Amino acid sequence: MNFAMKAVAIAIMGFSLNAMAVQKDITINANVDPSLDMTLSDAQPLPASVLMQYIPGNGLAPYAMQTKIWSNTYSDVNIRLANDVLLYDRAGSANTVAIKVTYGGTAPANEVTTGGRTMTKEVLFPGGTTTVRTGSIEQELRFTQEPQGEELPAGNYTGVVGIVLTQPTTAPTPPAV
Repeated sequence: MNFAMKAVAIAIMGFSLNAMAVQKDITINANVDPSLDMTLSDAQPLPASVLMQYIPGNGLAPYAMQTKIWSNTYSDVNIRLANDVLLYDRAGSANTVAIKVTYGGTAPANEVTTGGRTMTKEVLFPGGTTTVRTGSIEQELRFTQEPQGEELPAGNYTGVVGIVLTQPTTAPTPPAV
């Protein structure tokens, strides 16, 4: 009987040691476009959200970040907005704020619209095909209230900037007849 009690005690101790084990699971996600991407200049992902600061009497302060475009091919890149950018008051009021998006500078020629514009490969990758693997030159992505400096009614505003990057595709040459 004494032997049986010892065996049970040892079994209980074994179970209690196993109860102290810990397993940590981490889910890894990746959104892969094998041909084109935009990141912060240090290759980190673009932030999921940003906060534009409101300065009384001056409106929303512009928000800017340094970015790079990455590509598998030495090719021009088209940039456009998925939709016009408007911030809406979350409280449900009719108040909205238009946001202007620029890429590569603040000049009107650098504005990004739903119509889009083309950035040439020579400007993005000035070192030629060998520089594609290191990303484009750094360029500023900027969000600015439009018109800038306009005072806003109190509210908690939110909106989405959808940036669409594409590369021109070449159609196959039709066979000679």
